[in-house]
Formats: sequence, structure tokens, C-alpha cells
Amino acid sequence: MRRSSAQKWSDVVVKQIDLHVSQFMTGPELHAVVADQCREARDDLIASGSASPVFQTRVDGDPDRPEEQARLDGGVVTYVFSSVAQATNWALTECRKRSPVRSGDFRKSWAVLVDGVLWSDAPAKIPAGSAVWIVNTMPYARKIEVGGMKVRTDPQIIEGVRQATLRRFQTVQAERAFKPLTGGRDARGGPVPYVLKNAGVASGLSWKKKTGWSRKHRAYTSRRSDRQAGQTMLYPTLILTERMT
Repeated sequence: MRRSSAQKWSDVVVKQIDLHVSQFMTGPELHAVVADQCREARDDLIASGSASPVFQTRVDGDPDRPEEQARLDGGVVTYVFSSVAQATNWALTECRKRSPVRSGDFRKSWAVLVDGVLWSDAPAKIPAGSAVWIVNTMPYARKIEVGGMKVRTDPQIIEGVRQATLRRFQTVQAERAFKPLTGGRDARGGPVPYVLKNAGVASGLSWKKKTGWSRKHRAYTSRRSDRQAGQTMLYPTLILTERMT
């Protein structure tokens, strides 16, 4: 949440506390009113588009207490809005929607890493400030991403989702990179990372959204050092982080 929004929110809460203290409410009643005012201010920010609907609540620094337990003498209720969680949830769904479906293995092999660790919980619970990787672990994920393998859907899935994410979430930075992975299994049970059995092939295929598939040159064996037999695959990865404000 931007500092200006946070300051406006705190001013509203302080004014409400002063108002209701002057009306001689009981302690539990006052706690309930202040809690309602906090939640109302939070929901107004979300409704205005200034904050993400994905957030964590901290009451006097404690993430496990409800707003009703905030101290009235200098207590603080903080809502930490996670725009990266919202963006991850949407981008992951979009990656799956754009995946080619034959056996279903490719669609099942999308994984989320948060700060370098495989994330097995719901994307909505990703903490604010996290660095998120969305990656497909199948051995042919790179071929699909660079347009070197004909599929029935548009290739360059991650690049397409990256551009769409930037348009949809203005507070999130989205980048595409080719990253190494360590450990795990893909949907077919194959090891991750995949080790190239032979040198990679430059297919010569080219794909454009307007014209579809074409061939720029004949296929040939790649001489790139990272595409030789025995090298571990670099996986196309969508990297999501929150923009600094």
C-alpha cells in the first residue's frame, strides 16, 4: 500500500477512536467499532483499486490476532496488501489456459517458486514482497517458449502472459528469463532438471501471431555451449515482483 494511502487510513481511524471515546462507550463496544472502521477503510481502498484484495492483517505486529484485540492506546492495525499474490494467481491460471493439451502433462507441470522455494500452498497466501517464479518443468518447455516446436496453441506462452500481466497489474514487475532448476519431478515423473541427451537443434521455425508458422532456415545442430549433450536445461520462467513505490 502506498504511503499516502496508509497515512489517510490512519487519520480516519484516529478520528473515529476520538469520536467514540467521547461517547463513553464500553471497552468491548469501542473495540468492535474501531475494528469495523479499520475493515471499512481497508475495503474502501480495495474497492477504489488502490490496494489488492489479497492481504495479510497484523494487529499490534501480531498476524494471528483479530482487529478487535488492537490496543486503543497507540495500537496499530496494519494491512499488508500482496499485489504479487494476486498477479501470481492470475498469471498461473493464464499459463494453464494457454498450454497445449494432448496428454495434459504440460498443463499439469506448471510450478510456482517463492523466493527460490517450491510453493505448495494457494497463490493467494504468497506474502507481499516475495519474488515469484512461474515455470513449466517439462523437458520441451523451452522449445515451446522459443517457437522451436509446433503446437496447436500459440507458443511463447510465458512471454504472452508476461505482457498481459504488465497490462493488468500496474504495481507488479514481470520479466521472462531462462533459469536453472534443481530437484523435483515433472508431471510424467521425469527428473528436474532435465539433462540434454544430445546437442540441441535450431529448428529454423518461426512463429508470428499474425501470420502463424514459417521456416527461416533448415534445422541444424546448435553449437551453443549451453545446448550440448550433458548440459542441464534452462527453463523459461516468468518472474514476478512488486514494483517499488
